[in-house]
Amino acid sequence: MNILIVDDSKLNLQMAKNIIEENKLDCEIALCNSGNEALEYLNGNKVDIILLDIVMPGLSGIDVLKKIKSNDEFKDIQIIMFTSITRKEALKESFENGAVDFVNKPIEPTEFIARIKSAMRERKYKLSLKENLDVIANQNEELVKLNKELKETQYYLVQKEKLIAIGQLAAGVAHEINNPLGFVSSNTETLSKYIEKFKRVMKEYNELVDTIDDKGISNGEITSKIEEIKNNQKKLHIDFIIEDLDILLSDTFKGIDRVKKIVESLRNFARQDDQKESSYHSINDIIEETLLLTKNESKYTIDIRKHLEEIPNILCNKTQIGQVLLNVIMNAVQAINGENREERGQINIYTSKDQDYITCKIIDNGPGIEKEVLDKIFNPFFTTKEIGKGTGLGLSISYDIIVNKHKGDITVDSEVGKGTMFKIKLPINRNSEDS
Repeated sequence: MNILIVDDSKLNLQMAKNIIEENKLDCEIALCNSGNEALEYLNGNKVDIILLDIVMPGLSGIDVLKKIKSNDEFKDIQIIMFTSITRKEALKESFENGAVDFVNKPIEPTEFIARIKSAMRERKYKLSLKENLDVIANQNEELVKLNKELKETQYYLVQKEKLIAIGQLAAGVAHEINNPLGFVSSNTETLSKYIEKFKRVMKEYNELVDTIDDKGISNGEITSKIEEIKNNQKKLHIDFIIEDLDILLSDTFKGIDRVKKIVESLRNFARQDDQKESSYHSINDIIEETLLLTKNESKYTIDIRKHLEEIPNILCNKTQIGQVLLNVIMNAVQAINGENREERGQINIYTSKDQDYITCKIIDNGPGIEKEVLDKIFNPFFTTKEIGKGTGLGLSISYDIIVNKHKGDITVDSEVGKGTMFKIKLPINRNSEDS
């Protein structure tokens, strides 16, 4: 602890120093005869406590006090005023400008040491507090940095979970795309053959016209040519082709539209997600898109029945809600398929308006979930799947999306041997700032 004593009286300086040394206080003592000398000393030395005489020639003690406290570097120094005057105004001004105590002159040793010790305790306390605050500030900075890293890690884990889901769906989606592309290709090939036949017929019609226009042709030749055309029309099934053309084209356009929807659903699900992108969407439409992605995984083993009521659009992040629905539906599909049952499984999807919420229930008749597992189902990295087949993040991410990002609720109810129900509730009126 470093103590600076400032007084224009050398006698007072020495007396104060002697008393401190006699009481063996743990400190270093410096002496200054004037306010200017004290300010110069402060600029190059560390000081914890100052004993400052109020009445001095040149700069008064109060003037020195003001200059010290106006400097942020010195504002925490404990300053005790030395005074032989009894004017309360001087003491009041001293305290108003940052002094913490005062000592009367002539010095009374017991009182003097008590006030010095009090100042030393307070200074130690402030230094300790500052040190602790610095530690807390450093820890807070580390926590902010760690929180940022965790958010980045969470983002990449979410993206990884989506990529894993895409990988699981890729073969099925490819199959779903190949089916409509197959009949589009087949119809186009058939259409090409039809066109060739039309060309032949049109060529013969043109020849007929040319023959009629030729004045040298006899009626017998015209009759023969017309008969030949009619025979070819029957042989080439021209009447059927004309009727089938519209059907072929209609099927072709439906196939193309189906491919577009499948690809668009996959693109929407896979794209980099903007966490703040929310707009009004229909949950029913998101369900339809999700079922397009999962169709190949379920169509041979599971009947999926939709019971979608007319519900209002809600403010939500379409990609995130789609990810939740995909996680829940795929879990149900995989659970049912994992039983290798002979009869087809069932998944029922319900939507409804429940007061201020949109409710979506996804109910399967799969194997169900045991109670001890049910309590952990939304925990990060918890999975009952084989190693390498699940990250344990799907339902944890789903919980975060519904509860934290959309201020809704997601619950699960299950009975072993009977099936599982996931219930998702999303608020109809949600402030965009809650996103």
